[in-house]
This record gives sequence, structure tokens and C-alpha cells, in this order.
Amino acid sequence: MKISVLLPIKLNNQRLPDKSFIELQGQPLFEHTFKRLVAFQKANKDKDVNLYCYCSDADFEENLPPEIDFIQRSPYLDRPETLMREVIDAFTKLVSSDIYILTFITAPFISVDSMTTALNIMIRDKLDSILSVRKISNFCDYDGEPINYDKDNVLPTQQLQSIYEHTNGFFMFNEKTCKEGKRVGNNFKYYVVNDYESVDIDTFEDIEFARKFRY
Repeated sequence: MKISVLLPIKLNNQRLPDKSFIELQGQPLFEHTFKRLVAFQKANKDKDVNLYCYCSDADFEENLPPEIDFIQRSPYLDRPETLMREVIDAFTKLVSSDIYILTFITAPFISVDSMTTALNIMIRDKLDSILSVRKISNFCDYDGEPINYDKDNVLPTQQLQSIYEHTNGFFMFNEKTCKEGKRVGNNFKYYVVNDYESVDIDTFEDIEFARKFRY
């Protein structure tokens, strides 16, 4: 069984310029993910885990450890309006795999243990996908209307139906799900991560928040 980890990197970020190189805990943001992926590969030596960085800038390859292969993508995929679906489609035309794991440098605190446990659950339970989520057990609204509670009959928070927020830690999906144009299939499970692991960096406020954490 071949497992391919896809790490897409776009260097022309608009919301947070030079995001990949921003310092976090004494090293550039990308370094956190590189170390995690190499450790994930080593923790799963019994599986055929392959690591790929998918980036349009060939010069970025010099930052990669030897365990991560570089695949240059078209600059066309760096457009602000590019959908992640387009990136995944382009990558999977180049790399065939039984299971794909999509992860991002913007999630520097997702753990090797979480990724490994989720992968094992996916294989054991024969899922088509599994994804990292943050469980929210609080009152949630959308467009001024309640999502998980009745405003005329407000229950204690422990009785509320939980909401699951997707994080950028990982999306794991099989080849069939990918060919259907999805990264979450019909036979899927959530893998709940804690607030620390769910940190995602997309703005200046996010990086300042992340810098408050210590390993």
C-alpha cells in the first residue's frame, strides 16, 4: 500500500506575505512541518510512506531534507483564485497512490501521534477518508441563526450537539475519493485534535498567537 503525503507550498501569499519563512520558535515556519513529516515517515516504517513538496519555485527545493521529494508545479496554480481541488488534481496526475495525506505548513503543531493514529484508524476501519477536526461544544450561530441549539429552549453546554471544525492538520483520503473530486468521502471519520494542534496560521494575528505557545 503506497501512502503519499502532499505538502503544497505557495510562496506568493497575499494575507501573510512570506508566510513560509516567518519565524516561529526560532525556525522558519516550513521547518516545523518538514521535521514532523520526516518523523511521521520514520514512525511508520512498516508502511510505504512517501513525502512530497509541491511548489512552483524550483529554488525552494534547497530547503528540503533528503527524505522529502520536490515536485515543481505550474505557476498557474499560484493564482489567488486557485482551488485546492485544482492543486490536488494536478498532483495526483503525477503521483499515483492508495492513500493521499494532504497537510499544510500553516498547521505547525499537529502531532506525529495524531497523524499516525488517524492513518491506522483509516486502514483498520477501511475508511475512504479521515480528517483532523476541532470539536466545539458551545453555542454556535450562522448568519444570525442558531446551529446547534434552540434559542427558545437553551440547554446547558454539556447537552449541546457538538460542531466539528475542519483544521489544516491533515486530510487523508483514498484514490477513489480523490478521483471523485473530493477529499472527504462518504465513509469517513473525524479525528478530534486539541486546541494546540488545531492552530492554523493565515494572518499576522495567527502567528502572534502561535508564538505564545512553547514546546
